[in-house]
Amino acid sequence: MKIFLFTFISIVHLAGGQNGCLPATCGPSGPNIRFPFWLKDHQPEHCGYPGFELRCTESGDLKFDLQFPVTASANNVVLPLLTTVTVGVIDYGAQQMLVRHAVARSCPPEKLTTLNSSASPFEVEALGYSEGYVLFNCSNAESDWQTVSCLSNHDHKVITLPSTSEITALPPHSSCFKMYNISYVPYNALAGRDDEYGERFYVRWRKPSCGNCEAEGKFCRLRNNTAEDTECFSPEQPQHGLSKNYKSLVAGITVGTILLGFIMVELFFVFISMKRKKEEHKRIQKILENHKDMSPRRYSYADIKRITDNFKEKLGPRTLFKGMLVDETCVAVKMLDHSEQNVEDFIDEVDTIGRMEHVNVLQLVGYCVDGRKRALVYEFLSSGTLEMLISSESQSQMLGWETLHQVALAVAKGIDYIRQECNQNILSLNIKPQNILLDNNLNPKVLVCSISAAPGASEYAAPEMFASTFDVLSQKADVYSFGMLLLDVVGRRSGGEKENGGIYFPEWILKNGAERAIQIDEEEENIEMVKKLSVVGLWCIQWFPSDRPSMKTVIQMLEGDNKPITPPNPFASFNLKHT
Repeated sequence: MKIFLFTFISIVHLAGGQNGCLPATCGPSGPNIRFPFWLKDHQPEHCGYPGFELRCTESGDLKFDLQFPVTASANNVVLPLLTTVTVGVIDYGAQQMLVRHAVARSCPPEKLTTLNSSASPFEVEALGYSEGYVLFNCSNAESDWQTVSCLSNHDHKVITLPSTSEITALPPHSSCFKMYNISYVPYNALAGRDDEYGERFYVRWRKPSCGNCEAEGKFCRLRNNTAEDTECFSPEQPQHGLSKNYKSLVAGITVGTILLGFIMVELFFVFISMKRKKEEHKRIQKILENHKDMSPRRYSYADIKRITDNFKEKLGPRTLFKGMLVDETCVAVKMLDHSEQNVEDFIDEVDTIGRMEHVNVLQLVGYCVDGRKRALVYEFLSSGTLEMLISSESQSQMLGWETLHQVALAVAKGIDYIRQECNQNILSLNIKPQNILLDNNLNPKVLVCSISAAPGASEYAAPEMFASTFDVLSQKADVYSFGMLLLDVVGRRSGGEKENGGIYFPEWILKNGAERAIQIDEEEENIEMVKKLSVVGLWCIQWFPSDRPSMKTVIQMLEGDNKPITPPNPFASFNLKHT
């Protein structure tokens, strides 16, 4: 081994002495360095591409000062972040490096601007979690949270949470508001702290593009050593007196080292992955054993596929399917897509939802937690979802306004029960027509599939669930969603949405009045009922949560004999545009 190391170092040194642009290295275990990179103090600058400078440390590590773009918020503002990384493996054919030990050299801004950074040839890619982060500004946060130290002080801390995290993961006893979202960043490059080992991730470069040279078994270099354009050349050609034997040996050592490095890295991650899977399996089994007396029955993913006949029959939404148990009982199976949720939290949610008993809440009879697969099994209601009913023009017109009024009142009572009686810290129930199921008598039941996950982007979601201008989370998000559901049902039942010329239907009601906006030709009592449903819906969708009624007040308004007064226009002061 000593003879091999001595020969390796001697050959690389000799090659460097006869031609400054031949491969170099920091040590026998480090990657070979050649174009587009160049090694400071070992190779001339013209050996590499601008911005691709590497350097050796006294300990033999290969360092790289990397500037890469980060996409921020929903406007795709591009921010430049500077970090120093330790290079482990360089794959010239794939134009990527495996690096670790990121150390922040810059700080993200407190506020976003519309000015994007200059283009960078580099981009980062995670080995594991890659969904990005959300930055929160929190006061009274504990010191052991993941903080961005360069943006924090003694009055507040800027903390980071994975974008897939639940809102309940924010620090307890603290007041937080959202700053903005960012794409994937190695955590140490964001937090501004160092550690001994460091997260591993890939760094890729788009320019210069030398993939065609590598594919032909050739190397890449700057044309004439001066211009930024590149050319391919054959490594077998003698250069400045260096013999072909020396070059072949150097090339063989380079390829062997790269292959060995990739094999070792692959074996390492296979070992770590197998170990983590084994530990995760033991942990899940222990959690399930502790909840074995829970009333909803547990099913495997194979059971779910058998129950649904391999997801053969859909019930409206793309994730809701009809199934049948072995005793020929029909069920509705909801496949969940938040597979990153902590298993213990998911089981706790199942336990909570399984204990809900109300005539207007869909009964949970089973669940599935099998690896990353999650599913909930509910009682089956034969009339499908409210979305299916109001989407069908023929079925919608057959519904009487009194029936729709009773459906709305029952849904409101179901929501109020979940909010008030269950005494849970519920973020949002994700109220929308797809999650309201109906039995043969058109009695509605609310489908509760999560009590801690934020809702997806839709016209039914309250604005405070996404807007960074709200410092605290609203407890009336479901009131807003119920109001949007109510106006949606009224609009589609009456044909108002077809007559409004593309204007946002709730806003059109306020401008034109319920009589003209809805345009129904029915009895006077039905007209008054439609007015009541419309006005209640408008009260529920007030922009500020404090201006919305509670769900109990909504129930009283629906049960009352008099039409409520028309609320203020929630769109006037914000000039919202809807399409």
